[in-house]
Order: sequence, then C-alpha cells, then structure tokens
Amino acid sequence: MVDFIRGLLFVGEHYNSYALWYLLSCIYGLLFIYILLKRHVGFSQIVIVCNTLMIFGFVFTELVAVKDSLPTFLGIPTKILWVILGPRGRIFMGAGYISIGMLLAKRDKETKGKKYALLILGAIITTFTSGFAKSLTFVCFSTSLFSVVKDMNFRHNKLSLVCRRCSTVMYFLHLWVWTLFYVYVYGEKKYGMDSFIVTTCTSFILGVLFSAYKDKWLKNCLRED
Repeated sequence: MVDFIRGLLFVGEHYNSYALWYLLSCIYGLLFIYILLKRHVGFSQIVIVCNTLMIFGFVFTELVAVKDSLPTFLGIPTKILWVILGPRGRIFMGAGYISIGMLLAKRDKETKGKKYALLILGAIITTFTSGFAKSLTFVCFSTSLFSVVKDMNFRHNKLSLVCRRCSTVMYFLHLWVWTLFYVYVYGEKKYGMDSFIVTTCTSFILGVLFSAYKDKWLKNCLRED
C-alpha cells in the first residue's frame, strides 16, 4: 500500500506504467507555475526557477546512483529523498519542460533559424555522453525536435488520419502488448530487440485495424441514420 501511494503521488509510476511519470510531473509543474504567476513572478524568473528544479532532478538521479558512497551530509538527505521519490528525479522535469515550452512559444521567431543546429548538436552530444551531461543535452535535443516537428505542414489526408489513429492506439496498447509478450514467451520481464519489434509491429497492426474498423463503423452509423 505504501509503494502504491508513493507511486501515485510522488513517482508517477506503477508496474509497467513507467511512461506515465510525466503526467504527474506535468501536474505538479503546472501547479507550481500557476502559483508563481499568482504571486506575479516575472516570466524570466519562472523559466530560471523551473529549469533549476529540473537540473536538481538530474543531479538527484546521479546522486542516487552512488548514494552508498556519498559523504554523510549528502548521503542522508539523498537516501531520504530516494525513499520518497524513487531512484529518479523525474517529478521535477515537468516544470522545466513546460517553462521551456513557454519560452519557445514567446520567442518562436527568434529560435526558428537555430532549432535545426540545436537538434543536430543535441543528437550528437546525447549519443556520445552519459549521466548528467546526457540528461542536459537530451533536453536540448528533445525540445529542438519538438520545435522542428511543430512547424512541419502535414496534409489532412487519409494517410495522416490513419497515422494519427495508429499513434493513439500504439500509445495506449504498447505496454500491454509488451507485457503479454514477455509473460507468455519468457515467463519473466524481458527487454531486447525482439520485444521491441514484436511490440511495435503488433501495436501498429492493431492501430491499422482500429482505423479500418472505425471507418466501417462510422459508415454503418451514417447509413442507419
């Protein structure tokens, strides 16, 4: 019961729902930014404070990895937070990412010429680094990728509709598919390329079938009306 409460309120993860941590992190991040706005904190100060929180989350993650070898003044608070927050400081990520989104929205025109360079630089550095440096450069990489995709002009055609439906189905079903695969094939939790391929392909096929069924169902409804 204690593990469940911790997962629900402080970590945002339960068994095989690891990808949902960001929802809790975003809830806390939005509440924190809302409080700052109500207190009339300036835009720049909000971005600085929120990104400081995110950096603290990265530092905390690295400290947990070596918690048993830390000096007492660092080891004790790290272990206390580890018991409450788990092994990663993801709870602090939401505020940072949301504030970066606010910054990109406000200075969209100024960043248009830089996002491709930041995307390439972030991808290269993320590939060849690890630990704290990798976490920081991954923020650069992911936000640049988001900015690039946001400005792409996708046509509203049949293929785009199917892809959107497939992505939704894959998002909701991929962990279920993966769980069923490793339970019935290996009998225990198993990672690897085979799990990735089976999960991706099966989820995609289910998405295509869902899209086809939904169109057929809609046509039948229209005929009945």
